[in-house]
Amino acid sequence: MHISHASWQATARAKVADIHSRIPQEWVLSDTDLEKAKKQRTLTGPYIEQYLDDREKEIIGQDSVRLVEKLKSQEYTAVTVTRAYCKTAAIAQQINNCLHEVMFDFASQIASDLDQFVAENGTVKGPLHGLPISLKDQFHVKGYNTTMGYVGWIGTYEGSKDPAKVHQVNSQVVQELLSLGAVLFCKVKVLSRLFEGVQ
Repeated sequence: MHISHASWQATARAKVADIHSRIPQEWVLSDTDLEKAKKQRTLTGPYIEQYLDDREKEIIGQDSVRLVEKLKSQEYTAVTVTRAYCKTAAIAQQINNCLHEVMFDFASQIASDLDQFVAENGTVKGPLHGLPISLKDQFHVKGYNTTMGYVGWIGTYEGSKDPAKVHQVNSQVVQELLSLGAVLFCKVKVLSRLFEGVQ
């Protein structure tokens, strides 16, 4: 299949616009903030934390074991943790263009359902209850693209336009993570080393 230069560029631009449109307005950085970021050598730690409140900084500063413990003890809710991670990812995306899929609405719904599960059952759903997980863009999540960075895979299933598969498949690892109570909130770029040796 031949894709013209103009059409692939338009597809790529539309995808970038779609990603940006999924960032809540309250998390959109100003032009001044974006210009300042271009001059920074280190974008993590204190730099990105300046956009977070104290509770959000506390949450994203926890390692995964401690975070799951605090979710289990109900010190944190899944919604609160998910919001902190989504906000941090939204800021990182604007500064560094690191996301292929923004799944904040999906994540928020999962988190809300998990909090409801705790309210109704008095216990967590599974060992990863409420733990935010970002995926490399090589795993399928229903409702979202999996492109591995290929513009030609946008809106397809690994290049196929079969409607039974496009945006209709969860990878096995995705099914497992969801069943264990994880919250999937974004898909990030795959490493270029993944393509080493490809002819």
